[in-house]
Amino acid sequence: MITLREQIDIPASYEKLENWLHNFETEFVKWSPFHLECQLLDHSIAAGSKVRFYEIVMGLDYDVTGALIQSNLEKDHFLIEFQSDKKTAFITFEGMRTENGCRFSHTESFGLTTPVIGSVMNFLIFKVLYRKKADFGLIQDDMKLDNLYLKRILAEGRYPERFPEGELKNHTPAEELKNLQ
Repeated sequence: MITLREQIDIPASYEKLENWLHNFETEFVKWSPFHLECQLLDHSIAAGSKVRFYEIVMGLDYDVTGALIQSNLEKDHFLIEFQSDKKTAFITFEGMRTENGCRFSHTESFGLTTPVIGSVMNFLIFKVLYRKKADFGLIQDDMKLDNLYLKRILAEGRYPERFPEGELKNHTPAEELKNLQ
């Protein structure tokens, strides 16, 4: 299994981050110009709820459905974990209150967790069948960019400019990261 993690401290109240989470269906699309659709199929962020999201990164379509397998919402902390229907991708969002605002962590894990057979299947999945979509550098850059966008949204109230859908293939997360820094 391959796990990627990005974390960012945000000089905004935890309540703003919590509000963003509770409005995730609409906020997901506004969060990044690469995000095109999000559906909370059960209209909930509770464990067991079905989710579909769609984004295009470097011309690659990521149209994923799955379920929230964990949803812990506490006073100063939340943890939401998504598992794809194919059970080969996990996305975790974690937020917490800090002394100077809040912290957001974004973790994505890919592959099968079964010992021995998982290693063989992960090799086939990532090196043979889905080599192009398994560009983990690209995915890591997209996660970093998502975190920077979220910081701007919560701290400054500024959403990123949208790209026309036909131009998404002309933009990369790495280029956008350079533009933001």
